[in-house]
Amino acid sequence: MSNRGRQNVASYFCNDLCLDWRYGAAYFEQQLIDYDVCNNWGNWAYLAGVGNDPRTNRYFNIDKQSATYDPDLVFQQLWLES
Repeated sequence: MSNRGRQNVASYFCNDLCLDWRYGAAYFEQQLIDYDVCNNWGNWAYLAGVGNDPRTNRYFNIDKQSATYDPDLVFQQLWLES
């Protein structure tokens, strides 16, 4: 999974679903085959607005991200039709 994809998931998980970021970080820790403790937990904390740079509302607009990085909806269709 690309870093941008990971950040989109973290943003959606924390901001749209209002779930505890630590659950997402722990899940990714178990699932990612290229797991790196610092990158994983650092990205999740950053997007949750905690830690060294505690600004809130680090929001990835999923529709804008999709339009920019998957304009033909190939990636979405791959996963939504499965």
